[in-house]
Amino acid sequence: MPSLGFLHPEVTYRDVQENRFPPAQAAAVCSVTSFFVNPGLAGREFARKCSQQVEMHIYRNIYKFSESALFLFALNILFNILDGSHAKVWQCFGVASRLMIGLQLNWDVTSRHSTFIQQECLRRIAWQLFSLDRLLAGGYEEYISCRAENMKIRLPCNEAAFRENRPVVAERLHDRPSRCSPALGLHGIQILLVDLRHRIQVSTKKLALPSGTAIAALEPSKVMEDIAALQSELTRFHVSIHDELRLTDQSMSRYAASDQWRGYCFFHTHMAVSHIDLYRFSLPGPRNQSSIEILRKLPPDFIARCQKQAVAHAMSLARFLEAIKIETDRMPNPGTPKLVGDYSVAHMSTQCIRVLLIALQYNLYENLMDTTAPVWRGAETSEGQIKSLIGTIMEITEAWGEIFDMAKQAHDCNKAMVEEFYKNGRILDRGNAAINTGQEPTEDKFLFGSDVFIERMNIPDMKDEQRSRAANMPVSDWWMGPSTTQQASSKSASPLMMPYSTPESSYDGDHGPPGVPLFLAQARNVSLGISDIYDAETAVGMQPSDMLAMMPNNYQMMQTEVLSGQGGMPMLRIDDAIPNQAMFRQQDVPPAQPQHFIPTQQGIMMNGYVPPPYPGSHTSTPPYPQQNGFN
Repeated sequence: MPSLGFLHPEVTYRDVQENRFPPAQAAAVCSVTSFFVNPGLAGREFARKCSQQVEMHIYRNIYKFSESALFLFALNILFNILDGSHAKVWQCFGVASRLMIGLQLNWDVTSRHSTFIQQECLRRIAWQLFSLDRLLAGGYEEYISCRAENMKIRLPCNEAAFRENRPVVAERLHDRPSRCSPALGLHGIQILLVDLRHRIQVSTKKLALPSGTAIAALEPSKVMEDIAALQSELTRFHVSIHDELRLTDQSMSRYAASDQWRGYCFFHTHMAVSHIDLYRFSLPGPRNQSSIEILRKLPPDFIARCQKQAVAHAMSLARFLEAIKIETDRMPNPGTPKLVGDYSVAHMSTQCIRVLLIALQYNLYENLMDTTAPVWRGAETSEGQIKSLIGTIMEITEAWGEIFDMAKQAHDCNKAMVEEFYKNGRILDRGNAAINTGQEPTEDKFLFGSDVFIERMNIPDMKDEQRSRAANMPVSDWWMGPSTTQQASSKSASPLMMPYSTPESSYDGDHGPPGVPLFLAQARNVSLGISDIYDAETAVGMQPSDMLAMMPNNYQMMQTEVLSGQGGMPMLRIDDAIPNQAMFRQQDVPPAQPQHFIPTQQGIMMNGYVPPPYPGSHTSTPPYPQQNGFN
């Protein structure tokens, strides 16, 4: 599990063999690993029983500060992500982040722990919460709890030093060296990338969904300056990483034979998606009127180059996913189901698929050489090649759908989208049909112009369903939730059709919420009785009334041309320079007897724009090496 290496292998194995591994920690580990060791209903049920015991232990001891509780929180939050319990994820993270800050694990303080392993374990848990915070925030700075400026500790060190209990001094988050030191391992580099991608998302969401006084600040020159600055940072970051981590056939074969294979996949998928996130604001798709006006003010040449960047990096990611699938197929024991990449691949590949479909619809996949994307495994593209790559990605995500619910929702959403595209040759066909015929749409209307296509793909049908539910909801259910004994056939029309509102309660762009991240949308939808909802950025721009599905059908329809052409402001070119685990033990809580470890009572919580290509990317494509073995 990338970015989750806070268990020291040797110490953990020794404690298990000597029967000294704390029962609550054992249950937390089993709750997560059961998804992978024993996929299916039996494994899921066992994982839930383990999680129940972990939660019971946490809340029985919540009256005190405990490092062991933080360890349990970190794994239990991961369990709930895999299990699809997003309301728990959101709320438990709030407790865990406050506990981490209360224990001052985000600051360098005099440690009472004697060994480097113990200190590194706690540092890694703190960074896990930092990383998780950015996943939950979904690109909204307003939802961040673990502020970057407060993370004063050093980044996770390399694995060899950690496992050998050999103290090294790694960089801090804000050091930004020109070259990463040998003390900084893949784990620490992943944290740097997570932070950078979050800042990219924060910046580009202002382009996709500007509101209030923020619109006035989005001058064309400032937009181009911000995009160029973030591209410069991405380029400098890539230059700074270890040479053996760069994307080549040789590095892929080397990592495939190591225990850091998943982390290698995590890094390169997130690196590609960070570029996609930076440039997809320029792509055709639905968008609100304010962002369309901003887009129209930008030079056409700038827009055309941004589109090329987004598509080129999507193609690079698709080729990478195909390559790691080939590498996984060669492994002697890839497991069942055969999992390609890391557990975030379903979410990451969603962005890739949608950009590729846009490229097919608008013929944006030609002449992609002059970009920052790695020229890896060829740069020539065709419609047939893109469709083949999409098929490979769908095969990869289908296997992950057997492991946890959100991956399945992502796969099902993407499958329906791809099938619809192959059937009609375009995306959001209902809106396009109205445009092509000159008729005014009578249902939900789409803005056709840019980036929020990626964010709001399946919202219309979902809103129709939710409106129907709301119209038939009994009044009592507004206040107390639906009755578990009520039959669907007995539903009566509710006299309360919409929440009471006044002119003063209408959305205020300056003082209202910025939008709803995916995980929060999932948590709130479940609370409203809505399930099986996934869209990579579904919640972007949704306000509370959207979440209740009570917004009227008041979208406006417009068609904007795909901006392209010559001239305009040139883009910035960037020169490419080259634990003994005693801290986790519960001393003052009597250990349970093994035979009674899972009791029958219920717990509390039950259920510069164009730099030269990346180093090493100028040469012709080498033959793919034959490599076997996975240790």
